[in-house]
Parts: sequence; structure tokens; C-alpha cells
Amino acid sequence: MGKKRRKRLGCPNCGTQLNEQMNYCHNCGQENHIKRATMKLLANDFFSSYFSVDSKLFRSLKYLLFNPSFLSLEYLNGKIEAYLRPIRLYIFISFTFFLLLSITSSSTPSDDLKIKKDGVEVNLDNEINDAIAAEDSIAAKQVKDAVTKTKNNPNSFNFFDDEEELSDFENGINQKLKKIFSDERELNIFLNYMRSKLPILLFLIIPVLAALLFIFFYKKNYYYIDHLVFAMHLQAFFFVLLIISETINLIFDIELMGFAVLILLVYGFIAARRFYKRKVFSTFLRLSFVGIFHTALSGILLVLFFLILINYYNL
Repeated sequence: MGKKRRKRLGCPNCGTQLNEQMNYCHNCGQENHIKRATMKLLANDFFSSYFSVDSKLFRSLKYLLFNPSFLSLEYLNGKIEAYLRPIRLYIFISFTFFLLLSITSSSTPSDDLKIKKDGVEVNLDNEINDAIAAEDSIAAKQVKDAVTKTKNNPNSFNFFDDEEELSDFENGINQKLKKIFSDERELNIFLNYMRSKLPILLFLIIPVLAALLFIFFYKKNYYYIDHLVFAMHLQAFFFVLLIISETINLIFDIELMGFAVLILLVYGFIAARRFYKRKVFSTFLRLSFVGIFHTALSGILLVLFFLILINYYNL
């Protein structure tokens, strides 16, 4: 037995004229039935929309994790609606990672530059000294000297060599860096500020990776957007690895970052072979060049990004 309907003569959603025989609007599809908003209606709307997206999400994650390049090939072949689109998948996974990162980092005191090792709080200066003694690292010694010099005399910190010849921009950067590195609490606040802006940098790196893939894996029938979709799925996969690694580290205090990078390299090689249909040696050689240039360009972007953040950072 069909449900009893109280019908309208006009659709409340789009205003199309209806008649009593119409159960649904022929223009927008809304049900022709006068009803008040109820908890049941709200729950039905929520679960119907949420789980339809949810099913796409779980399906997309399954193929992203266990079938390298499958989602990229499916998307480029026109099968779009069966999975989360690349940009939505990337945003969801990256948001989840940075949310997790903010939760885990919030447990660290903001007014003291200390780290934990084996569950015990240790001083950063002691860790630097231990690293120097163990590895005789020249870079670590230089860092320690710079930190010590800054603590003893904050005004001695100069990001640029000759302060007399600084431009207004350089002078502003230099003065801000002096203030930031002269106070541990201010340094922690700035590091949290940088962490909040990190998603922007990582998102900007994706087009750079896509451009390198376009150059070193050039194929006549592949456009830049094809490489961009592939790069976005690679970055999304790396975020999944980081989420898993961070979760395990949080629960079991086991550091898996190196293992996650190794998995990414293997996954990227398999994905590139399937996506570009190249031979083993050709894929390895091209990916090597992509990795070298990507590291260099990412470093340049990081420096520029850091300077921009300093310039717009309010002390």
C-alpha cells in the first residue's frame, strides 16, 4: 500500500507547476509531498548521502592502496563517478593527515623546546651534543654553535651576511628571524604557524611533480592533466602511509617514516610502469631523474615558502 501524500500544485524547490497526479517534480525530481522536517527525515538524508560518499571512499582507498595507478587509468578512461575524484580524494586524505598531526603535536608543550625519547623528556641541546659525539657531524656542530650564539647574544643572529647592504625586504626578514630565534616560546609558535601552512606547500608541489613526469615520461597521447592526476594519486597514497605511520608511532611508539618512504618508492615504480607502460630499466631511469629534479625544486620552493611566511608573519 502506497503512502498517503499531501500534494502541492507547485514544486517548493524549483517552482515548476505540478498537478495532483504527479508524485515527483518532473523538473528537479523532488518528491511532491508536504511534510515537516523530522529527526527521521534528517537521519535518512544524512545516512543516504554520507554512505553513498563513504562507499566511494572505501572503494577508492582499496584501489589506491593495493592497485597502483588503477584509479588514474580509470579516471582518464572516463570512469569518473564510480570513485572519488582525484582532487576530492587528495583533499580528504590530506585533511585527515594534518588533523592527526595537529592532535599529536598538541600534546607537546608550547613553551619548552623539548622532545621525547623512549617516553622520557629530554633536552634538545643534549640531543645535539649526543649526535655530535656519535657521528662527529659537522652540520650538527654548526647548528649547535648557531643555537648557542643566538642564545648568548640574540642580536648576533643574521640571516644575511652584510646588514648594511640589506634591502627593506631583507632587513625585515632579518629582524623577524632575530626575534623568533631569540625566544624559545616564539620559535615554537612560529613552527606551529609553519605547520598550519604546510598543506599549501605540499599542494603546490604536485603541479611541479606533474611537470617533471610530463617531461621525463613524455608520450604523444598523454597531456599534462594526465600526469597531474597520476601525481595527485601518488601524493594521496603517501599521505595514507604517513597516517598509518603516525598512528602506529602514537600508539606503539615505533618510528616507521623510513619504511613508509621505501614503500612509496616501490609503489611509485610499480604505478609508473603500469601507467606509462615503459620497460623496467626505462621506468627506473626516468623516475631517478624525476626524483633528483623534484628534490631540488622542492627545496627551492621550501626556501621561497619560508621567506614568504616570514615576510607575512606578525610578531
